[in-house]
Amino acid sequence: MSGFDTTFVPQLKSISMKKFVFYFLPFVTLLLVSSCTEKYKKEIERLKSTNDSLLTQGTEKDAFSMEYVKAFNAIQANLDSIKQKEQMISDISSESNPELKLKKEDQINRDIDAIYNLLIKNRAIVAKLQNQLKNAGLKNAELEKMIANLNYQIQSKDAEISLLKEELAGKNVQIRDLEVNLEQKEAINRERAAQIEAKVLELNTVYYIIGTRKNLQEQQIVTKEGGFIGLGKSSKVNENFDKSLFTKADLRDLRALPVFSKKAQLLSIHPAGSYTLGEDGAKTIDSLYIVHPDDFWSASKYLVLMID
Repeated sequence: MSGFDTTFVPQLKSISMKKFVFYFLPFVTLLLVSSCTEKYKKEIERLKSTNDSLLTQGTEKDAFSMEYVKAFNAIQANLDSIKQKEQMISDISSESNPELKLKKEDQINRDIDAIYNLLIKNRAIVAKLQNQLKNAGLKNAELEKMIANLNYQIQSKDAEISLLKEELAGKNVQIRDLEVNLEQKEAINRERAAQIEAKVLELNTVYYIIGTRKNLQEQQIVTKEGGFIGLGKSSKVNENFDKSLFTKADLRDLRALPVFSKKAQLLSIHPAGSYTLGEDGAKTIDSLYIVHPDDFWSASKYLVLMID
């Protein structure tokens, strides 16, 4: 022990402490910084989320403002057309010759109908705008006021047209639907459109049935000779078979029917060349393809396909 230099002990402690500070202090600092960083990270994320939300709202508002501008321009264009129609009506109604005025009554009524249709278009534009505002979840008094102003313009023009019709009636001009306002006219148009749609659907409705000879005979769709009960040489459908046994379809959508049979025979009348029977590799008829629908269904709206 006598050879050990005791003056070295303090130096060793000093060196050890320095090493401790050198190695451990950054670790402690890192812990403190990490703790603070986590705290600030959460705050930054919260602020970022809030900012993103505000940006989204701003973007949605800007997008809606653009839609409003488009809608406003469309409505103004319709109102300009209405003004032109009104001027034309005024010019026609000022005709002093009774015979010419009578001839032009139909034109006046067509122009009034055209005005109502333009106003109905304007209402549809505003309704779409209101839905967009609602779906976007935007609560903005300025935007709502703009929409209210558009609605006011439509209502004002509706009132003007009612006055115009009364004025024309006072000039002994026969006005159709004199007491009808815009809302009632819109309801009439909807009813007419529904009737037209139903008629178009009826014209395009066809029926088909696929079955074996036995099944079709049991259902009294075909006779024992293989002829189709409802179709004779005249190619007209008879009412002797049960229509509920057939599947209803729209000829505009029906392009093919699955068959998957070795044999298939059309018993109903359809022009040659308006259809094909497609075969797969196993010489099995996989489908009936309707190539020309209008021609195919021209002779009969009922299709009977017998498979084996």
